[in-house]
Amino acid sequence: MRMNPGQLNKPQIRKSIRSQQASLSNKERLIAEINLAKHGRTSTRLLQSQKILSYAPFSGEISPKTLVENLNTENVFYPRITNFRLCQMRFYSASKVENLNKYGIEEPQAIGAPSQANSFDVILLPLIAFDRNGNRIGMGRGYYDRALQALSHQQSTRPYLIGLAHHFQEVKSCQAAAWDVPLDAILTDLEFISISH
Repeated sequence: MRMNPGQLNKPQIRKSIRSQQASLSNKERLIAEINLAKHGRTSTRLLQSQKILSYAPFSGEISPKTLVENLNTENVFYPRITNFRLCQMRFYSASKVENLNKYGIEEPQAIGAPSQANSFDVILLPLIAFDRNGNRIGMGRGYYDRALQALSHQQSTRPYLIGLAHHFQEVKSCQAAAWDVPLDAILTDLEFISISH
């Protein structure tokens, strides 16, 4: 069901979609994860990527695990929150995942120097809602907005940004803020949506 954000503000959209995510059974989550991976195989850019930033799913987010396992790369990174007060995160190898952070999200160990956002071929982003213009609504804290801020001026050379979502997270329109970096594509359990900017 595509929601009309003219009727709902961002907090209401977040609440509605989080409720739908929470209502999914474990079987439904697994089926969505497998279907996400299936539709991901239609993206040449994703299949050819050598260095990927992924994420550990949290609070009903669709899982990229099967998708990433099917890709031909072992060069996968996860975000690690380095400053909760300033909403900052850095990116480390996913091969060394440690305990949960205070939000209950799996994070990699901070071994070696972190990778920069512009060093990835593809960045897989979790989201709360998306539209077909490549706009997204996040959790509301701005971690990804801050981490990707420098990429907004690198349209031709920046990583390929793919938002991952359940199909029901689509809304008719997300109002983009000035600091938002638009997605290049959205991958759901039903389809791969390429965005033309």
